[in-house]
Amino acid sequence: MFIILNHFTIFSQTKPNLMENENLDFGKILLRILMLLIVKPFIMPVRIYMNTLRNLSNHENENSNESLLQGEFPLYVWTIDLFDAVIALSYPIGVLVAIFAASQTYFGGFMVFFGTLIFVYFIPLFYGFIKELFSITLKTISYLKIISNK
Repeated sequence: MFIILNHFTIFSQTKPNLMENENLDFGKILLRILMLLIVKPFIMPVRIYMNTLRNLSNHENENSNESLLQGEFPLYVWTIDLFDAVIALSYPIGVLVAIFAASQTYFGGFMVFFGTLIFVYFIPLFYGFIKELFSITLKTISYLKIISNK
């Protein structure tokens, strides 16, 4: 019991190093905050879209998670692939919807077109987030399968 108490008292007696706080570069911190809040939300939809196209083109690869688990979890893998298909079709269908919506308005057709394109631009971000939530368990299952095969 003395060892446990001594262990806790050692940690409670440690003081924070104030020298580390003096070396903070607030310019880099502010730049990183601006990148995360302003730039990343506008870059992420294109990255998600390009990764989805890459995943769809490499679907037949033997090392992909989907091909490893296709036999055991076909419905789950199909659900993940369904999100890839929706993300891949979001931009082409979105442009067609924007053109159709703009042609059906009497006034402000350009604003309707532009507003629809802005909405469509962020659709891969939403579907990519949902796909990532499903993919976490898929990756966990595939890693467990790889470990069990060793």
